[in-house]
Amino acid sequence: MKIEELIKKIESEVQKGKEEERSNEGLLKLQEIASQYEGEYKLVWSGEIKDKLKNEPKKKIYKTKIKQLDELIDGFREQQLIIGVADSGHGKTAFSLFLTKNFEELKPVFVALEQGAEELIEQRQENGQFTPDFLTPSKLAGSITTDWIEERIVEGIAKHNTKFVVIDHLGYIDDFGEGGKYKRENTAYRIGKVMKDLKGIAKRWNVIIYLSVHISQHDEGQPPNRKDIKNSSDIIQECDTALFLWRKNEVVDKMRVYENETLISVQKNRRTGRNSHFGLIFDNKTGGYRPDNQWLNSLEDEWHKQENAGEDDFKNDV
Repeated sequence: MKIEELIKKIESEVQKGKEEERSNEGLLKLQEIASQYEGEYKLVWSGEIKDKLKNEPKKKIYKTKIKQLDELIDGFREQQLIIGVADSGHGKTAFSLFLTKNFEELKPVFVALEQGAEELIEQRQENGQFTPDFLTPSKLAGSITTDWIEERIVEGIAKHNTKFVVIDHLGYIDDFGEGGKYKRENTAYRIGKVMKDLKGIAKRWNVIIYLSVHISQHDEGQPPNRKDIKNSSDIIQECDTALFLWRKNEVVDKMRVYENETLISVQKNRRTGRNSHFGLIFDNKTGGYRPDNQWLNSLEDEWHKQENAGEDDFKNDV
């Protein structure tokens, strides 16, 4: 190695050492500042949170008045985002109105996007069914954004102390954003943004949001599951509770006929972790639901027979 090259290498190492020294000094300074930080984002011990919660009043639990559901999820709580998932014609709107009836004391806001509120009320009256007391926008905006929904929720809180909000349904919420800023993003991203916005609204204003979610099943003859939710995994990820609805049905003379027996399947339960299903029957006279597991028990027996038959077919093939 030539002397000139050796000198350059020594100078380079010296410069590198100085930069590392300055970098280390900066890190030490940052640590010193952090050690004195007492701002709103400071780290706290879990024990401090436990002590804080002991001194706070217990958060209220709002029972749904559906015994089997309350046994599984222990009611609804403020700041929760709950989804009701079903295919078309399987009772999404009817069930959301039933919940609204059960939560009338919470001065519910019902944002009817698929059918207008006037159409819903008229339909219920013609069928002689109950219409719950709820607040609803006198007119829908041309573009239903999460900001617009939040404005209606805040109005309900300010005027009537609203605690329960129903949105029917997710597919009608504009996910392109203000000025179309998310227009170039894919569908999964846009739906995820809407779900995060709605969860943020629930937390920010201490309300319960019940969101209907439409799915299209390949086989309506079988109850839906989480895999039937398309376009965005955030629909499941952002919600606290996921209820799947399914009406008993069969194909008769190439026509699908729907019965009043309804399966409610809890497929996500962040609060207690208990997932299961139970049966209800829709009452055409009142527009409400009543518990009935008898039809479900016979249906489960039929499913087990089909599973066993499938296993036997598989064994025969082998």
